[in-house]
Amino acid sequence: MPHATSGPGEARGPRRLEARTVWLWALANSVAGLGIGTAIRLFAGRDVVSPALVPMSVVFANVVGFTAMLTVRFVLPRYTGFPAVLRIPLAVVSLIAGSVFGSALAILINPLVVFYQMRFALMIVTVNGVLALAVGLVTYTYEQMRRQIEAAAVVRARLEQEMSLAREIQMGLLPKAFPKIPGLDIFGFTVPSRHVGGDCYDVIDLGHGRLAITIGDVSGKGTPAAILMANVQASVRALAETGMPESLLIERVNRIVCSSTDDGVFITFFYCVLDANSGELSYVNAGHNPPFTLRSDGTRVELTKGGLVLGFTPNARYEEGRATVGPGGGLVLFTDGITEAANAEGEMFGDERFRDVVVRHRGRPAREIEERVYSSVTRFADGAPQTDDLTMVVVKMAGATVATDAGNGSDSPREATGGPSAARGAPERGSLRGPAEAKPAG
Repeated sequence: MPHATSGPGEARGPRRLEARTVWLWALANSVAGLGIGTAIRLFAGRDVVSPALVPMSVVFANVVGFTAMLTVRFVLPRYTGFPAVLRIPLAVVSLIAGSVFGSALAILINPLVVFYQMRFALMIVTVNGVLALAVGLVTYTYEQMRRQIEAAAVVRARLEQEMSLAREIQMGLLPKAFPKIPGLDIFGFTVPSRHVGGDCYDVIDLGHGRLAITIGDVSGKGTPAAILMANVQASVRALAETGMPESLLIERVNRIVCSSTDDGVFITFFYCVLDANSGELSYVNAGHNPPFTLRSDGTRVELTKGGLVLGFTPNARYEEGRATVGPGGGLVLFTDGITEAANAEGEMFGDERFRDVVVRHRGRPAREIEERVYSSVTRFADGAPQTDDLTMVVVKMAGATVATDAGNGSDSPREATGGPSAARGAPERGSLRGPAEAKPAG
């Protein structure tokens, strides 16, 4: 049925009848009335039925049709709050009453024809009345569906706007630029599986060539996980600047998490402090996928010392581990969204593939290593939906150039060139963005 368009904000009330709607509705009613009147005249015979019944049928169709339309638009919405057992009978009675009223108006237009050919006039009244009732019920159903669709569209648009805002806020919490420390090459990214995610990373400049580096993963996804991780990130930043030992800092953060979350919510977290001058690394691993140091010859050392995940028990104690990042070596942190990325057959990318990509491209800049990993994961998934957040941080120490793969290889369709080594993450799915532009290789 022709109808006026309306914006989302008008979904709850009657819509104004626009001129275009009125003309289209009149045309439709006239065609229907003309068809009914002509059919009756042909059926009954031209000698029996007056030609005036054809235009009279058009008048009936328009009067009754517009009565049904106005009833649907302005009367039936008044019954919205009534129970169904009362609302439906009231709707039917209103439509019938409207058709009777419209018929009475039509009869008044040409009472002589009705007087001389009462039987056929009543036939026209009956046919148009039934038609009005049917049209009214169909129009009412359509209006109800339209209102529900528009109301859902308003809610969906508001939710998408709020989620987009939450995503912007979360991405704003990521490092806008990494500390510029001679001899260090740093890059990090995060790609949420939804608008917002439960993964997070941070790089904090503690001064004198010392960096605090964190990565974490909240159980669960979406806005609640993002809010919890933002609180943890703020707590870590505040405590890191006090210079307290790594194990004590994690114990404090764990108590904060336990006091502010429900049972069953936990966070895997890794916190470390790297001295860029000596390469010494002190760390605490709170149940996170073990990051690893990477030597220039490709050997790895996993960083496993620490304790339980955050949020499990407020009295947890954590052990501090130590390692060394030598010249030409690096530090690799990641979340399980990378290793557990699955293809359509349910096969996971896995630790072995991940480490193979990192080791094979260890001589490249930190950004390119991460792009090789990301493109390898997405190619392995081959279009399967991303079910977990992807997060990774790579820190490389200056040293001798390592001869690894030659050329661009087949692992990545892109090559990062130019600009400082810094990133805010991935504000859009499918892209790793930062001040350094990723250009097509070739």
